[in-house]
Amino acid sequence: MNIVGMGRRVRIYTGETSQWERKPLFLAVLEVLRREGAAGATVMRGVAGFGANSRIHTATILRLSEDLPMVIDWVDAPERVDRLLPQICAMVVDGLVTVEDVQIATYSHRPVRADVPEHLRVADVMRRDVATVRPETPIKALVELLLGRDYRGVPVVDAAERVVGIVTNGDLVERGGLAMRLELLATASQEAIQRELAALAASDRTAAEVMTRDVVTVLPDQSVLAAARLMTQRRLKRLPVVDAMGHLLGIVSRVDLLRTVAEGYPAPEPPPGQTRAARIVADVMRTQVPTVSLQAPLSEVIDAIVSTRLNRAVVVDAQRRVVGLITDAELVRRLGEQAGIVTSLMRRAAAVPITNKVTAADLMITEVVMTRPDVAIEVAIREMLAQRRKLLPVVDAQGRLIGIVDRFDLLQAIAASSDSRG
Repeated sequence: MNIVGMGRRVRIYTGETSQWERKPLFLAVLEVLRREGAAGATVMRGVAGFGANSRIHTATILRLSEDLPMVIDWVDAPERVDRLLPQICAMVVDGLVTVEDVQIATYSHRPVRADVPEHLRVADVMRRDVATVRPETPIKALVELLLGRDYRGVPVVDAAERVVGIVTNGDLVERGGLAMRLELLATASQEAIQRELAALAASDRTAAEVMTRDVVTVLPDQSVLAAARLMTQRRLKRLPVVDAMGHLLGIVSRVDLLRTVAEGYPAPEPPPGQTRAARIVADVMRTQVPTVSLQAPLSEVIDAIVSTRLNRAVVVDAQRRVVGLITDAELVRRLGEQAGIVTSLMRRAAAVPITNKVTAADLMITEVVMTRPDVAIEVAIREMLAQRRKLLPVVDAQGRLIGIVDRFDLLQAIAASSDSRG
């Protein structure tokens, strides 16, 4: 992540006893910023101060238990501040939030390793606040729970909080009757969403009828490396974490494991006489990339998007320089009401309407985050998480497309490099 230059500083003035969802507010804010890939934040505890109620709070010996002032100082790139600030402000029920432009002179990371320490356990990186449903939960309620979330699956637990299944995006489409994947539905019009929810309600299906029953789980004391290997071997995006009796304790996802690497662990010195081979993007990228030209018609764009599991197509110019990216979700956002669009993106038999006036240039996203083949994979992971991207086109010095790398590729590289250690 490179934020040198103009940045923004957000300062949150609050009290030590301020809460958010039964957590100290300062911890809750830090957790949100960390999860969203913020550059960094610091919490400072004041010795005295007063706020809107004009009451002075001090840290004298006889008043240590009172509500002391707290300041959360967050510096980041302007675009990330703009994206996250509304969420942060909504959390500060009692306090003051200020924003100012700052000049960032330098921002650096300690050296990191592209593998994970063997002693790190799943319990150290898992998320404990897990959304769950019961077997009798209606599919309509389940879809409403997942719409607009960053995750696309939810564990199913019984009355004793034991995991009895998991409902994924694929389950909802294949057995639940959902007409489009959740990420597509989230970008559809409100009318389309309501029609889909009404159809699900009419079906009267429950989580028990559509869930995957053979759930792959991990124990909290298993190593993070074991979880990464299991996830890549089974091509899973998330693993419920359970105790010996099958009770749900948390969940660990691809993003959680990638963030573990991105946050950085000191790179160990190699033994005398040995050198440690750097893992770079060129080692893990794939060279077969679905591409279209700026002038490509809609039918060609859809064919490229559905040709791989990436559900995306890179737009290149005549010199194969990357000029844009088209996702299936963006197509639904812009053209979803046109007949045949969704069915084509879901790889169902349908004739794609001929729309001569619509080309790739009209549909693409122009703000594409790219990487270079000689970039260390942990740096690519950091950028992917910070920019909330699922994949990165790989370009040469002239910006010409030479490959692509996604979350699975990077996690597989971590698991493979860890396998080859020692």
